[in-house]
Amino acid sequence: MRAAFMAVMLVAASGCAATPDGPPEIVVDRSPCSHCGMLISERVYAAAYRAAGSEARVFDDIGCLIAAARREGSGPTRFWFLDGTDGAWIDGDAAVFVASVDIRTPMGGGILAYRQQSAADAAAARYRGEVVRTLAQLINRTGGKP
Repeated sequence: MRAAFMAVMLVAASGCAATPDGPPEIVVDRSPCSHCGMLISERVYAAAYRAAGSEARVFDDIGCLIAAARREGSGPTRFWFLDGTDGAWIDGDAAVFVASVDIRTPMGGGILAYRQQSAADAAAARYRGEVVRTLAQLINRTGGKP
């Protein structure tokens, strides 16, 4: 009986564990930005990354993520962004970005991420912005701002 109880507890505990490869949880108005310290209050602008051997870090603005990633150099290995259309997580390698001074983000980064190219194209037209097709291009942009 005791062995069966322990087996059930182990299975239950493993089901509750966070996956180390997935994006972190963001609790609105409770999770602070790892770069500027501001609480994340608008999920649509939030982003995250994980560097090798460390916990995932969350950011209130894609601009904050870019500044932190540049400071860490080659440290970040996984990136995630919240889709500007539906608010679901996007793997950094699959995201398409729109940069514009007309996009009012918490720290002035002016960047939104999209899962679909067509949504990014529509947002670029709406915000009179630039489509940035890859994360590497976004991080390497001069100044990191639109």
